[in-house]
Amino acid sequence: MKIYPEHYDALKQAVQDTFEEYGKENVIADYEQGKFARADKVKDIQKRFCFDILHAACVDDLLAEIYEYANNDHIFTALKRICPVVERKYKTRGEL
Repeated sequence: MKIYPEHYDALKQAVQDTFEEYGKENVIADYEQGKFARADKVKDIQKRFCFDILHAACVDDLLAEIYEYANNDHIFTALKRICPVVERKYKTRGEL
């Protein structure tokens, strides 16, 4: 993983704080059931979940520092370690 340890720790804390604010189990359930904007268009639910949580964490200054040496792939690798696994339990219109 290319993310510096101090940045990883800050990301982890921000994500944990976000889960505390919104209720981790509720957020997971909403994503697994497709109760989020444009759920029917999502191809990779884990990636969408991770980046939505990151966006909700409001860590723009931290991300600016990370993007100086890393990209979205590196950030996603870190987020996959931090965020719980979500499983799609809903069908899109094309699957019905």
